[in-house]
Amino acid sequence: MALPGDPEAFRADMERFRIEPVQLEGSLRQADEQFTARVDGHRRQFDMHDYRTMYRVPMLYDAMLYGWLGCQTPRLLARHFKRLLQAAPDAGGQIAMLEVGAGSGAFASALHHELPDIRILGLDIIAEAKLAAERDRPGAYSDYLVADLCNMPEEAERRIAAFRPTCVGVASATGWGNHIPVAGFEQAFRYLQPRGWFVFHVKPNDPDPDCVALVEWIEAKLREGAIVDSESDRIFHRYSVTGEEIHYDYVIGRKAA
Repeated sequence: MALPGDPEAFRADMERFRIEPVQLEGSLRQADEQFTARVDGHRRQFDMHDYRTMYRVPMLYDAMLYGWLGCQTPRLLARHFKRLLQAAPDAGGQIAMLEVGAGSGAFASALHHELPDIRILGLDIIAEAKLAAERDRPGAYSDYLVADLCNMPEEAERRIAAFRPTCVGVASATGWGNHIPVAGFEQAFRYLQPRGWFVFHVKPNDPDPDCVALVEWIEAKLREGAIVDSESDRIFHRYSVTGEEIHYDYVIGRKAA
């Protein structure tokens, strides 16, 4: 199983797809990035955030993000979480994480590498994400739900309640119309057990309204004491298609009792 954070682990897939950037005129936002890849003998163009299409091609998304663009977020979040978990006064016991925006399982594989006994319940809004995780990273999840956090069916609610999450983790993107909205973060926070861990990241100073709202949501949770014992810092996320470094802020804390 290729481990995110190690671009060499995706070398064979990168060579197979021969990924190349699409050059667009004007200022390029993350939401506008595109690339081409050779799939089944033909060169095809992909929108970098068209997850449904990319997940249908085995390992394409992973080769693009963790190989070509060198994304480090899953590995770094997992390492920081392990460090804080081991330093906690009540360290010990198995972690049961609800991973929101689970995608194809990269964060789950990084977590298992650092915390072999962790149990992870994946949740994503698109069925292709679950199929990709089961195909490309079998065994990464104890269970995987396809559901909308802002409109959860009763069966999904029951399975999450039975799982009793002691951690909620988010290593996926936010904002730009097709990612997790603030209402989804709030719902995930409600599922978390008291004193449970909340592990997530956000791009600071992003003009997208959803990103601005998420930063405000985080700041309010910290200010009101809903998230305590927190740590935040800047981490390298990935390179852009033009080779520029993109950094995010991570926040790891605990839900107040």
